[in-house]
Amino acid sequence: MKLPRSRFILLYAMTLVMPLAATAEAAGRDTDWFVKAGYGVFVHYLEGIQNNPEQLHSLGSHTSWEECVREFDTERFASDVEASGAGYVMFTVMQISRFMIAPNATFDRISGYQPGEACATRDLIEDLYQSLNKRNIRLMLYWTGDGPRADEKAGAAYGCGNPVSKAFVQKWADTFREYGERYGDKIAGIWCDGCYSFIGYDDEKLGILAEGLRAGSDARIIALNPGVDPGVRSYTPHEDYTCGEQNEFFEVPAERYLDGEQWHILSFLSKTWWAEPGVGYKKGQFAEYVRQVNQRGGVVSVDVMLFRDGGLDRSQVEALKAAGVELREGAERPPVPPGNLACRKPSKLLSLDGSRSLPVNGGAHFPWQGVDGNPDTIAQAAGEWPWAYEVDLIDTSDVQRIKVTFGAGYATELEVKISADGTEWNAVGRKDGHDGSPVEFTFTPDAARYVRVCGIKPDVENQPGAQMSIAELEVYK
Repeated sequence: MKLPRSRFILLYAMTLVMPLAATAEAAGRDTDWFVKAGYGVFVHYLEGIQNNPEQLHSLGSHTSWEECVREFDTERFASDVEASGAGYVMFTVMQISRFMIAPNATFDRISGYQPGEACATRDLIEDLYQSLNKRNIRLMLYWTGDGPRADEKAGAAYGCGNPVSKAFVQKWADTFREYGERYGDKIAGIWCDGCYSFIGYDDEKLGILAEGLRAGSDARIIALNPGVDPGVRSYTPHEDYTCGEQNEFFEVPAERYLDGEQWHILSFLSKTWWAEPGVGYKKGQFAEYVRQVNQRGGVVSVDVMLFRDGGLDRSQVEALKAAGVELREGAERPPVPPGNLACRKPSKLLSLDGSRSLPVNGGAHFPWQGVDGNPDTIAQAAGEWPWAYEVDLIDTSDVQRIKVTFGAGYATELEVKISADGTEWNAVGRKDGHDGSPVEFTFTPDAARYVRVCGIKPDVENQPGAQMSIAELEVYK
């Protein structure tokens, strides 16, 4: 999950070649509670973060792992989660190292470590459950598919390697089995990282791992992470919901199930990376995103910063609170103007050919401001004069009219394209020598999910129009 950026880029490239999965074998497992929760918090609690004095999360402390775990205040943590409005927690048991948050005799026996040297003697999982359960918040756990590979002793004992062997997967699944049978239904779900096909996971090995993760509870829902993909996708018949690891909250599901799996997305709330402080979204924008996903039957897991003492980043709690209010009390907001399919839909700032994302101009002209129903706000890219504005309508519709209203900067030469699949594009309107006034194109109805406005000119400075800005994009059947 929290990877060095260079390794993340490599993993991302490798995941692009992984095969698509079949439908979920356990589609009958109850995910209604998951959808009803709407959103939950995901936290990294790891020896290298909360017990590292170089990290803000540690509050400057460095002790043994045993003492670090004993200091964690589950009541403070559960209170902050409750304040956030989240309906569940995804909490890390371990990640690539030997350090785990609860006793595990199987791990000690296989690795050769004594109790307290790797697995904390405090049962933090049980304590988390007790504090969360009395607030009606479900506990889910983060596990990995690649084991304690960063620990020389434990990694060798388990046979960690690339590719992963069947013998390793069985031992590692049996290690979680101890937890699964101990806690039973107290563990509502598992989000299992590191199940990549490029390290040797196939259907047989994923099945072995899944059996161990389900031990002790037939109701436990699991997801097995294939890595970060361009979009949320299903992966294996052995999971119940999509892992959905993404590096931004953008995608919205067309419907609740994806190849039989519950649609779910996980990303970080900060501006920068996993487990870091601050909020990278406007409060209202993030709340609206969560509402849209949940309204279509999806679930949103939000990575937030966790301090050593169990407290959460306050700004992130406030952003989550706003999402909760939107889910509970937010009235259905009709499109502006009525019938506008593009209103408040996911949008992007792209290079002219659509191959690259572009940064926000001035740090303030966000892509969503071109479809927010307010012509006083604008979406504008930075870094390149010609650029493209793209909107995902989510549902495919027969579109026949598109209107573009520009901000102060406008395209003097522009083209509007539509696509049903995001790959094949059809030009439905073009304008040369434009004067910046609203432009409208009417055409024979055609199936479209994606709409793109391409600002071709000006392509350098000191030309009429200046760089294109989008005040509102409207799309109609």
